[in-house]
Amino acid sequence: MTPPRPLGAYGFRLSCPQAGELPNLIEQEASSPAVTVSWRHASTVRDVEEVGEDRVAYGFRGSTTYYVERDPAAIRFDIPYVPSPAALVHPLLTIGVSVLARWRGDVTLHAGAFQTRVGGWGVMGAREAGKSSLLASVGERGYPVLADDLLAIDERSIWAGPSCVDLRPDTVDQFADATPMGIVGGRPRFRLATPPGAGRVPMRGFFVLDWSDGLEIEVEPLAPQERLEWLYRQEYIRLVGFPDPAKLLPLVALPAWRLRRPRDWIAGGEAVDRVLEVAGLESSARQIGE
Repeated sequence: MTPPRPLGAYGFRLSCPQAGELPNLIEQEASSPAVTVSWRHASTVRDVEEVGEDRVAYGFRGSTTYYVERDPAAIRFDIPYVPSPAALVHPLLTIGVSVLARWRGDVTLHAGAFQTRVGGWGVMGAREAGKSSLLASVGERGYPVLADDLLAIDERSIWAGPSCVDLRPDTVDQFADATPMGIVGGRPRFRLATPPGAGRVPMRGFFVLDWSDGLEIEVEPLAPQERLEWLYRQEYIRLVGFPDPAKLLPLVALPAWRLRRPRDWIAGGEAVDRVLEVAGLESSARQIGE
């Protein structure tokens, strides 16, 4: 019998002996780098920001401090409460994983992504632009969600994160299967499990979400300059500096669209239709070209 593949996220095998099996992780290749996760019940007594080539320590007084080691790869927390396994997976792991991903050479974006039959599609937007609710709606239609908050990209390939989306109280009523997590990361969260994606998929394009005061749903292509601006704007871990510009240029060449829609939930379903329609048309055009 073939042994099961190890579990993890973002191209890393993740293990946390203190918490046991972590939820919503996805299968990884046996050759994926192993990362040990641990935590200590302690409060940060001062702001911390120490950045080196092989070690990062980052935290705020009275909150959580994150320690990241390059070799052997490890993420540790000093945290003022006992974290649940679900909270460890997200959002607590994302800062540490983003540092490891940048050390690996990835572009890391504050963005989400979903998977279709031809690859992955990024989803960006300003704070409270509705990224997670759109991704949750896409997931409910059976499409794998590759990322909710941290999008790690190696060249033009997305490393898939945990198969879940975290929702706010004002949107959770639309998703019957979401479960409460309590207050994590300074706000109430509700976890919705989504179909797991492949561990690594080609990135095909991205969407930028925005709200509209009108009643119509609008989709318009982004010019290359706007694409570059959004890629820089959404950098996840500026603590370790911006990525090599040469790594961003292949992403600028990908198709991208701005999606504007009204805030009501009826339009929300129509917005998902438009996103999937645009992704499907782009997929068909790509296949014809290939």
